Amino acid sequence: MRTTSAWILGKASQNDLVVQKQILEHGALLKLMKMVKSCLVEEATKALYAISALIRNNIDGQELFYAEAGDLMLQDILSNSSIDIRIHRKSVFLVADLAGSQLDMRNQAQLPFFSNRFFLKSVVDLTASTDLDLQEKALFAIKNLLKLGSTKALVFKDFCGLDVALERMRQQLQQLMVEENRGEYAMEVESLHREVELIFIEKLNKGTQVPT
Repeated sequence: MRTTSAWILGKASQNDLVVQKQILEHGALLKLMKMVKSCLVEEATKALYAISALIRNNIDGQELFYAEAGDLMLQDILSNSSIDIRIHRKSVFLVADLAGSQLDMRNQAQLPFFSNRFFLKSVVDLTASTDLDLQEKALFAIKNLLKLGSTKALVFKDFCGLDVALERMRQQLQQLMVEENRGEYAMEVESLHREVELIFIEKLNKGTQVPT
């Protein structure tokens, strides 16, 4: 029942600010965040789906999410390797979305959460997964996080090991691209991988330039 309700809330609130506002006013966000901690994987994933839909492109919803320690919730999930991969997928998708929202709000101060090195490492570490879908979602999140002015290229390199992670991923994708079943998808992920690599190199170069 709770799983179905979360799915319905998610469907209803997608890209609809009026519905999002009504649902938020009824206190649904906090209940959904509690559902994420459920031992039932299906319930947790549907709750994350609903949260993503509820706060997407909704500044008030995102502020409430952070006020209720949503950032800590995401960090706890992403840093826990024993959590079901489906929950990791939904969580890192939400991270990519939230980081994208920060990029859209250029005139506002960026949240310190997004430059927390332990949080960034938990996202980068997801690229070590053998699950292509999770790797792709992690790359999307890393791309948006790299674009944020508050994140530091050397933190990605020295603390998170992003350069090593990207090289390992490149080798894995090259092997997958020749496979009949996953080759086409691997090529799509490799295209995103190259984009992330270029953004990373550019950020590194900017960070190491000596002023003249």
